[in-house]
Amino acid sequence: MDKITVFFVLLNIWTVSQALQCTQVPGVLKQIDVANGQVFGVNNRNEIFTLYSNSWMKVPGSLTHVSVGPAGVWGVDENDYIYKLVRGDWVLVQGKLKQIDAGGTVSPAGVNMNDDIFCLPEGKGSLWTHIPGKLKYYSCGPYSCWGVNSADAIYIMKGVTERSCSGSLNWESVSGALAMIEVSADGKVYGVNAHGNIFQRLGVSPDNPAGSSWSQIQYEPTASHVTYDLGHLWILNTGGTIMDCTV
Repeated sequence: MDKITVFFVLLNIWTVSQALQCTQVPGVLKQIDVANGQVFGVNNRNEIFTLYSNSWMKVPGSLTHVSVGPAGVWGVDENDYIYKLVRGDWVLVQGKLKQIDAGGTVSPAGVNMNDDIFCLPEGKGSLWTHIPGKLKYYSCGPYSCWGVNSADAIYIMKGVTERSCSGSLNWESVSGALAMIEVSADGKVYGVNAHGNIFQRLGVSPDNPAGSSWSQIQYEPTASHVTYDLGHLWILNTGGTIMDCTV
């Protein structure tokens, strides 16, 4: 095979969209999060649900956003109050956030109504650390955190560890535009743009947290939210329909 042929083969590998095998899950949600084999979500009435033995089980309480991950199960309500699920009860945690993420190794993180960014270091009680910058959505993985701002610009924060949830404090811009972004517990990065298209960041690894390029995933309906765990990409369509897709 000559060099020109090799070049076009490689180019094709990086540009062809990935296809999904999807199954519709009963129910309608406005937001969903998965990690560690657990699935949590909230509906338009701010009711909380978790998937148990292939059936949705209602969880007492009222939240607008819920997140599950290595840091536990966290959520925020319509007044931006923060809660953590502890032995089956929602415990109020000091502070206010509009969106929260439990995907960091031990520390939750999120953004408030002013797009200010915070994380909660382990052992600091309820003393949140303010991270400079402005984001409307923030999500963390085992070695980096990703976010998007009000203009859908994408940023990564490297150097995130168990001892330093704020990372390097050096935001790096990443090409592309997304309305929301999620990092899985194993570091995979997915997002949805303003048109409802789904993308995965390729080449992400501990040695290269920012990855190499975006690959659009072939998916016909328009999506509003995505989250990934254990080979399954969970998608909420614009109307709230829930899809469980194998990647």
